[in-house]
Amino acid sequence: MSDFNHKGHISPKEALLALRERAERWRNLITRAVDDGTPDDAVQRLVQELQTHQIELEMQYEELLIAQSEAETARAEYVDLYDFAPIGYLTLDARGTIQQLNLSAAQLLGDVRQKLIRRRLALFIPEQERAVFYTFLDAMLASEDRQTCELRFIRDNGQELYVQLEGNRVTAAENAVQFRLALLDVSARRAATEALAMSEARFRQLFEQSADAVVLIRNLRIVDCNAAALRLIGATEKSELVNKPLNFLVPEFQPGGGRSDDLIQQHYNQLLRGGAHRFEWYRSTMRGEYKWLEVVATYINVNGEQLVHAVWRDITQQRAAQEQLRAEKEFSENLLDNSVDGIIALDRWGRVTAWNREAEKYSGLLEAEVVGQEIFALFPSLDTPEWQQRFGQVLHSGEQTVLNGLPFIVRPGHYDAYLVPLRGEQQDDISGVLVVVRDMTERNRLIEETTQLKLSQQQEVLSAILTTEEAERKRIAEALHNGVGQLLYAAKLHLETHAGPGRPRRDEAHVLLNEAIRMTRTISFELTPGILEDFGLKFALEELARRIPRGSLSVHLHLSGLEQPLPRLMEVAVYRIVQELFNNIIKHARAQEAFIHVVRENDKLAISVEDNGQGFEPTPNFVPRHGIGLPGLQNRVGLLGGSFTINSRPGQGTIVSIELPVK
Repeated sequence: MSDFNHKGHISPKEALLALRERAERWRNLITRAVDDGTPDDAVQRLVQELQTHQIELEMQYEELLIAQSEAETARAEYVDLYDFAPIGYLTLDARGTIQQLNLSAAQLLGDVRQKLIRRRLALFIPEQERAVFYTFLDAMLASEDRQTCELRFIRDNGQELYVQLEGNRVTAAENAVQFRLALLDVSARRAATEALAMSEARFRQLFEQSADAVVLIRNLRIVDCNAAALRLIGATEKSELVNKPLNFLVPEFQPGGGRSDDLIQQHYNQLLRGGAHRFEWYRSTMRGEYKWLEVVATYINVNGEQLVHAVWRDITQQRAAQEQLRAEKEFSENLLDNSVDGIIALDRWGRVTAWNREAEKYSGLLEAEVVGQEIFALFPSLDTPEWQQRFGQVLHSGEQTVLNGLPFIVRPGHYDAYLVPLRGEQQDDISGVLVVVRDMTERNRLIEETTQLKLSQQQEVLSAILTTEEAERKRIAEALHNGVGQLLYAAKLHLETHAGPGRPRRDEAHVLLNEAIRMTRTISFELTPGILEDFGLKFALEELARRIPRGSLSVHLHLSGLEQPLPRLMEVAVYRIVQELFNNIIKHARAQEAFIHVVRENDKLAISVEDNGQGFEPTPNFVPRHGIGLPGLQNRVGLLGGSFTINSRPGQGTIVSIELPVK
């Protein structure tokens, strides 16, 4: 290393070595002079030299004190400048290990300085981005020029930030390579940059992919346009439209009589005053076809540049429809006002173009108040998905449709709306929708009376069917009990009476007779359960569940709300329904367990029967392939005015749900 620092002074170490060397020489001279019998005058000169040298040493000592004070001052300034700098500084060795860093760098890395020394800086960088960091170190190692990069850092607490690194290579003691870096937190700047980039990308995407024709204008010239604008104007390349003045393909005079150039300047001045402006414009396409455009212009700032964002919408057909409606208005007004129905004419945008006297009566709004207004703005209750769908269906497919029960009617009653497409000279051209509002109050009253009469007739039929059925069941049960049962019991007594002491008992015949008597009693009970008449529905259902052999099916019965008696016919019907569902489970389900719920709540009775049997795959119009049980249940439930649903899957059991009205 050089003996001089950057100011040209000898280093303190070298100065001490030089003083020591000179002191050794003087000591040798004094020792040799005394030993050789040095004369007095020589000794005197030697003393003078020593005194002179002492003075020099004292002066050098003072200089050293001054230099030390200056060094301390410089060190304090360095510490203030380095440690408290707003930018993080750190020194890395060749392996990227932190050797030294200031307070800002420690705060940036999220830990105290003592814990960060001898840690690798790469540990704060996500693993997938460390290759960029090592490339940055290699670039500093290969060149003495300043290198820079931007990396994502993750602190020990998981906080993420973006840091800009600037650094270069230096040579330390013993030719050791070190890297000195400056770290700057650019998270806020990066977030702002990304937000700006995303905003610009969204604007560009909206601009390019917009279904409306969009153009950007600067100084009354078109500077950019999207694909929809090219299609509207009939161009194939942007160069055909970009850099063209606004009066390009515009006639000299507008249909209203004003000069196009003057009107362009007037519209532009209104835009500057208000920031946004909307107007209609007449211009030609590249093919010479003239169109009416609705122009919506907005003053915007793009990257510091003031531009006009203009949206062009082709309203040629709309204006033609308006002209046609205006021409037919006088004729239609006389026709509409004499109609007994409320008639409303709407254009394609849902704006009212006709409103007859009956519509005024139905809505409470005068024609002058609604013409030109959007129907959905006048009546927000109509702004529903159903109305929007039906309105669009009429416009696009030309199909007529009916909506029942208008919600905006103020006069009591029931009103239906018939939506009919309004067609132009060409049948495919639908210019609007005609809404015919008809008073259906009387018709609905007649329908309701008819429905009630039909329901009453069904109830009478059901009553007759159930009464006849129960009477027949009772007759058969009595015949079984009093006829077949008595004969079987008599046969049993006869066998027992004539079985003498020396004759074997006919055990097999006795078993068969006992089984026949038991089955006869069971069938008689099922045909006409007297327990239902004597103890009511709840006890009868419990007895029905108890009669099922536990070995074949485990039954869980839940009854609620049956303390109050039901109408006689309904009790019989509910008992038969549950009985039939039990029979189906035992015969067809192959189930081990069944859950039966019969719950009455107010004027509703719910029956739910669930089993864990083999199940089946019901079709939308389900009809069982075997037996007449379920069809009979469906018919019976229908006659009672209830609902019947089956939910079943193969291997997952079956759930039958029935809901009956209690009257």
